[in-house]
Amino acid sequence: MKKTLMYSICLILLFFLPAKTADMIINTDIKKYEEERQWVIYTPEDTTPIEQVEEEEMVINNKETKTSTKNWWEYPDEIFTTTRSGDDMLVLVNKQYKLPSTYAPKDLVKASTSGIRRGENYYLRKILITDLTNLITDSKAAGIDLSIVSAYRSYQTQVSTYNYWLSKNDNDVALVDTFSARPGHSQHQLGTVIDFSSNEIGDRLGDEFGGTKASKWLVENAYKYGFVISFPKGYEHITGYKFESWHYRYIGQSYASEMINSGMILENYLKSKN
Repeated sequence: MKKTLMYSICLILLFFLPAKTADMIINTDIKKYEEERQWVIYTPEDTTPIEQVEEEEMVINNKETKTSTKNWWEYPDEIFTTTRSGDDMLVLVNKQYKLPSTYAPKDLVKASTSGIRRGENYYLRKILITDLTNLITDSKAAGIDLSIVSAYRSYQTQVSTYNYWLSKNDNDVALVDTFSARPGHSQHQLGTVIDFSSNEIGDRLGDEFGGTKASKWLVENAYKYGFVISFPKGYEHITGYKFESWHYRYIGQSYASEMINSGMILENYLKSKN
């Protein structure tokens, strides 16, 4: 009788055991799946323009560090923060020295306060308005028309500007770097730079400005009012940018006269001061 009972119990266990073992395996797999699932973290994609450009800059810089060949438009491997404050007339801002993204002048006023045409659309530092007013007054007296087509640009605006030119040039970084500064590297962020134009060319911005009477007058007289050309012709290998006949930076009358008398271009003059 006992043997029959034991035999029956064994048969029952053998019948149910495979099913229970399978249940254990399935449950284990589900538990493992749930544990793995917890490690899948989905973060929202950052689509802000500033972050996008910062990432692009990192990629560009990484590409540069892989090559020993340098062309005049390329950025150096090492980038530093400017050694002087952005408020300083002699601060060196170029492809190696960049302004902090947080820098912005505190004395910005409308360029129109100087009497320059189209000035209501742009801002400049108040420190240069008196000299710019005199420049405009004297140029008018000489029969010269001058207008403004660009002035202060914030770091964020330069992000958009650089991205715009990339989009217009098939993302050709090498080409865009010849004429547009990356964020932080633009003199426009200082609030002391003017891109001039004239009614001679319909207030357009471009190489044609170099052939105008307005451009000739600025070349001969701008320094007397504290303005000097930033990217002169033939010095691309020093400035890192193509010739821009319209781009003038204000450094004050005394420094501008000293620079002209030294025979140095602005880039070398500022390097000697930093």
